[in-house]
Amino acid sequence: MKRKVIIATVTAAALVGGGTATAFGVAGSGGDSADGKPASSSQSHIRSVEHDDDRGDGHDDDRGDHDDRDDDGKDGDRADKAEDKGAADVSFSRAAESVLKEVPGSITELELDTDNNQLVWEADVLGKDDKWHEVKIDATKGDVVKNRVDTRKDDDRSAARAAKLDAAEVGKKAAAASKGTVTSVSLEDDADDGAAKGRWEAETVDKQGTEHELVLDGTSGKVLHHESEQGDDD
Repeated sequence: MKRKVIIATVTAAALVGGGTATAFGVAGSGGDSADGKPASSSQSHIRSVEHDDDRGDGHDDDRGDHDDRDDDGKDGDRADKAEDKGAADVSFSRAAESVLKEVPGSITELELDTDNNQLVWEADVLGKDDKWHEVKIDATKGDVVKNRVDTRKDDDRSAARAAKLDAAEVGKKAAAASKGTVTSVSLEDDADDGAAKGRWEAETVDKQGTEHELVLDGTSGKVLHHESEQGDDD
């Protein structure tokens, strides 16, 4: 009677906790059940299913995690390469329009970037509400994927208010001067001398993969500086 109680307890623990090896160990030699009779086919089947399920779950879960990592890695690689080449389905000018439609104001930075394996346009906007906003646009579909007030940003607002050209106009001038696709435009407002305030910095990449960096006057849009560098060939 005591032996029956022990086996029943261990069997219950095996069913609840998945301890298949322990259940087999106590079952005794010769496949006898607790009352000394041979184990029934249903009992053997239960033990077999327990073992297969435990082994299958562990294998399937690990394999699934591996596949997810592979997919994320491939998505990230594709987005990074598209970013380097400026190969966004949504153009710079269209992204600027979407940003200002979402948050009316002045764009001080608009950049093509990869965020969580997704190609996006990231923008800093001084809204008409006099607050800084961070806006992200899906560079494939053009949808707004993020819009939040950036309370941490404390840049000088005077440069944004004083700029005579907006980001979209600067992007057009930079693209024309470099014969490339715009990947980034930002308003320079932290230079040491006051004369540099209101100047724009732009980055483009042309069809040959050459990367261009330009500095443009914030009033006239005249190119003040232009340098280029051959990008890495992946």
